[in-house]
Amino acid sequence: MERLLSVALQRAELEGNWKHEGRLENLQENQESCPEPEAMACKGGSAGDGVQEHGELSLIPRTTLSPTATQATVPGDSRPGRCSAPGKSRKRKPSDSRPPAKGDGPGKPWKCEDCGKAFSYCSAFILHQRTHTGEKPFACPECGKAFSQSVHLTLHQRTHTGEKPYACPECGKAFSQSSYLASHWRTHTGEKPHRCADCGKAFARPTHLTQHLRVHTGERPYACARCAKAFRNRSSLIEHQRIHTGEKPYECAECAKAFRFSSALIRHQRIHTAERPYPCGQCAKAFSQIAHLTQHRRVHTGEKPYACPDCGAPFSQSSSLAEHRRIHTGEKPYACGRCSKAFTQVSHLAQHQRTHTGERPYSCRDCGKRFGNRSHLLQHHLVHSGERPYKCLQCGAAFSHVSSLIEHQKIHTGERPYRCSECGRAFSQASSLTLHLRTHTGERPYACHQCGKAFSNRAYLIQHHIVHTGEKPHECSGCGKAFSFPSALIRHQRTHADMKPYSCAQSGDAFAQLPHLTQHLGAHREGKPVNRGQLLVLLVWTKLDLHLDQEGSVGPI
Repeated sequence: MERLLSVALQRAELEGNWKHEGRLENLQENQESCPEPEAMACKGGSAGDGVQEHGELSLIPRTTLSPTATQATVPGDSRPGRCSAPGKSRKRKPSDSRPPAKGDGPGKPWKCEDCGKAFSYCSAFILHQRTHTGEKPFACPECGKAFSQSVHLTLHQRTHTGEKPYACPECGKAFSQSSYLASHWRTHTGEKPHRCADCGKAFARPTHLTQHLRVHTGERPYACARCAKAFRNRSSLIEHQRIHTGEKPYECAECAKAFRFSSALIRHQRIHTAERPYPCGQCAKAFSQIAHLTQHRRVHTGEKPYACPDCGAPFSQSSSLAEHRRIHTGEKPYACGRCSKAFTQVSHLAQHQRTHTGERPYSCRDCGKRFGNRSHLLQHHLVHSGERPYKCLQCGAAFSHVSSLIEHQKIHTGERPYRCSECGRAFSQASSLTLHLRTHTGERPYACHQCGKAFSNRAYLIQHHIVHTGEKPHECSGCGKAFSFPSALIRHQRTHADMKPYSCAQSGDAFAQLPHLTQHLGAHREGKPVNRGQLLVLLVWTKLDLHLDQEGSVGPI
C-alpha cells in the first residue's frame, strides 16, 4: 500500500509540477536549465552570449565560467553571486571579474545576500529572491490572484476547475494537492511524525504542531482590527470577523438557512439526514456532534468538572453552570416580546414563544402527535418503545426520563431544596414550588381559548379541554367503559379489582377513592356515627389534602 501511494504521488507530481501552457516539459531539460556554475557553458554562439530557455524557471542565462570564478547578474544589479533574472541576459564584462558569494560549499554555490540562504541551482535561487522582492509574475486569469511560482498558480486554478488529480489508493478520496493526499494517507496509517517537545503530543501535519505550540507559548499573533481580540490561528480570526460583518457564506441546500462557519453547516445538515456519526461506547446512544458525545459520557462517569463559586454545586457542562449562576444573580436576559416574560435560557424563551404561535414543529413518526419541544418528542417516543433506561441504584425502580429518576431519588435522600418564601413550606421539585406560589399570588396563567376559564396549572387546562371536545380516550379493558381522565379510569378499575387503597387509621375502614376517605374523616371530626352505606361520592377533591399528599402533582377531576 505504501508503494502504491509513492507511485501515485510521484506520477501526479511529475504531471502537475512540470506542466506549462498545456504541455509536459521534460524533467531532464528542466534540470539542465539550472546546472552548477562549472557546467554552465553556452550552447553555440560566442562566449558570454546568453541563451534563453522556456519553462517556469525559464530563460536562465548560460555563461562561460572559469573554475575559480562564477558571475550571474540581475538587471540593474552589479552585486556578485546573483543570477540573471528570467527573460534577461547580459554579456559578461571583462572588468567584472569578482567571484560570486560563496554558498554552503561547492554543492550550493548560489547564496542569497539578503538572508544568507544557499542553493544548488540558480532556478531555486531565483524563486527564493521573490520572497524578498515580493514579485508575483503568475496571475490567475479567473480572479486575478498572483503567485510567485507557476506551480502555485496551477494548484490555485484547481479551486476554479474543481480538478482533484491525487486519489487515495486505499479509499479513493481525491485531492487537489499531493500534500493533502500525503496528510490524508496518515489517517490510514495512523502516523503522526510531528511531536511537541513540551508535552509529547504528536500530530499528522506540521501546521497542526505549529498551532499547538502556541498553547504552550500563549502566542496569539492574529488580532481583530475591530475589537482587538486575538487568535492563535488565522482561520479563527477570519471566522471571528464574520461576527462584525454579519457574513454567512455557508447556506443549506435543503432549507436555505445560512451559517458563518462551514462546521455549523455540516452539523445543521445532520438534522436533515438524521446522521449521528458519534456513538457512545457504553450505551450505544449516538450523537450528531462530538461535543454532545463528550458531555454525554459524563453521565456514565459521573464527572462534574464545573463548580459554582457561590454555592459549590457541581455541573457536567459549562453551559449548565452559566445557567445555574443566574439563579444567584437573578438575571433573566431573554425576554418575550409579546408578554414581557423573561427567561434565564434562550431555549426556554424559544419554547415559550410557541405557546403564543401554537407552533408544534416536532411530530412523532409512529402516531403523528406533534410537540413544541424536541425533548418532549424524545420522551414521547419512549411510550411506543416502552424503554425505561434510567434505573435507581438504591431500589431498582426504572424510569423513562432522567428527570423522573432525579425526582425519585429525592424520596431516598429526603431532600426538599425548594422552599416557599411566603410560608416556609419546602418541596422536592422546582415545579411544585412554582405551582404552590400561585396559591399565594392567585396567578392563573393558563386560559381556555373557548370559554376563558383560567388555571394555575397547564395540566389542568389540558384536562379542561376535554370538557369541550367530549373526548374519552381512556377505556376500561374489563367492561369497555370510557373516561375523560386517566385518574377516573384508575378509580373505576378498583371496582373490578375490589381495591381499597385509602384506609382510616381510627376505624380501619378502607375506601377505593380518596374523596370517600376525606368525607369519612370529616365525620370523625364532627363526632357523628359513620355509615359507609350512606356515604356520598364527592366529585371535587379537597385541594389542601392533595397538596399535603402529593405536593400538587395531581390535577382536578
